[in-house]
Amino acid sequence: MQVDPVAVLDKVFELAGQVGDLMASTLTERGLTPARAEALLVLHTSGEPMVQRQLSQALQCTPRHVTALVDALEQAGMAHRGPHPTDRRATLVTLTDLGARTAHRMAQERQSSAHQLLGHLTPAELAGFMAVADHVLRHLGHSAPPDTSPTGPHVAPQVDTGTPS
Repeated sequence: MQVDPVAVLDKVFELAGQVGDLMASTLTERGLTPARAEALLVLHTSGEPMVQRQLSQALQCTPRHVTALVDALEQAGMAHRGPHPTDRRATLVTLTDLGARTAHRMAQERQSSAHQLLGHLTPAELAGFMAVADHVLRHLGHSAPPDTSPTGPHVAPQVDTGTPS
């Protein structure tokens, strides 16, 4: 079967648009942006407070941007800044109970969405999809080496299953 690369690219755009729309609406319901959600998930995955410099490195963004992210998370009651116990110059960022609950829920929804969207595919189909996605991302220069992101793939959209969450 011959498939036109333009048709495949159109399908990529369609997929990106739909996933992006789902993710944006899910995050908006929680008062989050993708960057704030990713910061929550990084802090949640680490399992312990992080120095802002570490958070900046994990998110691959500038320290100034992390300061703004943490400001917003603090204002929303999802994170708290505190002194580092041994380094007077460092500030630790810790999730509040609300931030931890929110991050935990997002992690669960990521798992659920992955299984709902892709769980019916065979291992060979999943491997083929991953290989093509990796190829395209490498070509675009946006892919990190496999399994190096502390949060895994970025925030997953909440898939509507017809049941209230």
